[in-house]
Amino acid sequence: MVLFRYLSIIILSSILPAATPSRDKVRWVVQKTSTLSIEGYTNINRFSCSVNEYTEPDTITCLNPLSPNDPQGIPLRGVLRIYIDNFDCHNRVMTGEFKRTLKYKQYPQLKVCFVNLEKMPFSGNSAGIIKGNVDIELAGVSRRFEIDYTSCKTDASGLQLIGTHTFRFTDFQMQPPRKMGGIIRVNDQLNVQFVLYLRQMN
Repeated sequence: MVLFRYLSIIILSSILPAATPSRDKVRWVVQKTSTLSIEGYTNINRFSCSVNEYTEPDTITCLNPLSPNDPQGIPLRGVLRIYIDNFDCHNRVMTGEFKRTLKYKQYPQLKVCFVNLEKMPFSGNSAGIIKGNVDIELAGVSRRFEIDYTSCKTDASGLQLIGTHTFRFTDFQMQPPRKMGGIIRVNDQLNVQFVLYLRQMN
């Protein structure tokens, strides 16, 4: 009987698939104090457009990789939804041109879909540098970009994550806006920075 039971265990273990390793999760809530700013240049001067408060109740989830040498790094789950109509360029004409260029009536949201980080966000009190990939959807076009982040702890359960990247209007199949009949021309290149204040849930 003992031999039969032993053989049964061996046979079943060879047939049944191995259990999938569990993946620990760290969930972060995006705080309202998070901001997004876009800086660019015209043929005359510099301009800045910003969203100074994040109103959506979104979360970002970090999944521990199944292997410490996983080339995909730390998988992320989460989407930031930013309403184009909330952008303020501190100039009424420029704000209107900017929103129309981003086709805000047809595509009211800019979406940032987090894909991965090369490592877990820095857990110390001083700033750490990490890289990660995001999918950005704007005006009906989605593109993947590598983002440079600076991260630091703000308190026991808080994290500041600052992401920066240089984009172009033409990355999303758009032409830079024109103002005053084309006399003022906006350069194609934009410097984008988002400052995320995150609160750990678990």
